[in-house]
Amino acid sequence: MDGKAILWVATILLWLGTGLAWGQRDKVLARRRSAYNDLRVIQEGHERILKVRQGKVFVEESRCDMRRPAHLLHQYSRLQMLSTLYPRSFSQVLVVGLGGASLSKALIAQFPDLHVDSIELDPEIVKLSRQYFGYRESERCRSIVGDGRAYLEKTHKTYDLIVLDAFDGLEIPAPLRTVEFYQRVKARLNEGGVAVSNLHRRSGNYDRDRASLAAVFLHTVGFQGTGLVEVISSSQPLQPQLQRWKASWGFEAQPLLQLTQAVPDYNPGAQPFED
Repeated sequence: MDGKAILWVATILLWLGTGLAWGQRDKVLARRRSAYNDLRVIQEGHERILKVRQGKVFVEESRCDMRRPAHLLHQYSRLQMLSTLYPRSFSQVLVVGLGGASLSKALIAQFPDLHVDSIELDPEIVKLSRQYFGYRESERCRSIVGDGRAYLEKTHKTYDLIVLDAFDGLEIPAPLRTVEFYQRVKARLNEGGVAVSNLHRRSGNYDRDRASLAAVFLHTVGFQGTGLVEVISSSQPLQPQLQRWKASWGFEAQPLLQLTQAVPDYNPGAQPFED
């Protein structure tokens, strides 16, 4: 075989290999349309990704390593997990915004006595989490399909931790970012309980979101992630109980604690959101 033939064969093999890798990386397992979202589940090697259409593109909502479904891959979800160190007691959690159920699965796996309620507006997301992301309900793990604010307004149940992670693109839905909403969150917290809010730093409303939280909660602390800030809020002083951390989390707590903002990075004079 002459040099040109060898080059031609090598080019074909490279092209086929690249195409195979691309096909494996972008294998679509599911397509769903709901009243709220256009959804995709993508397989990349051992990982599954929940994607949501934003305009003309699909953006990643959640990612799961199916070899370890309860392991947290994203920095923001690990920072959310860090919030479990702050409540005075820890037996009841509410997660507002299920997504691929990464945090809900991790909470159930790492805290054997914990009860987790997860509320999700889009029923198709709950179905996909069950079918493709290893999410399982039980006596300790309950799914609620509905509006997070409506649930908080009608329930009498209280929680040690409330995780606020509902989004419409980069923005928090308007009813879930106001002073009145955070007052309802505060009312559903047990004494010594905390709320954690996932805020996109690049949002044009970041200052107002931080001001809304500060208008309701006496104590807030931000953890600066990549492009986002996780804000822990409480009526009580915030001190981590490091004994709750376990090696089985799969990541160290101290490097994340070092992301604490020494000085708040928002304009305290910003106008809070109101109904």
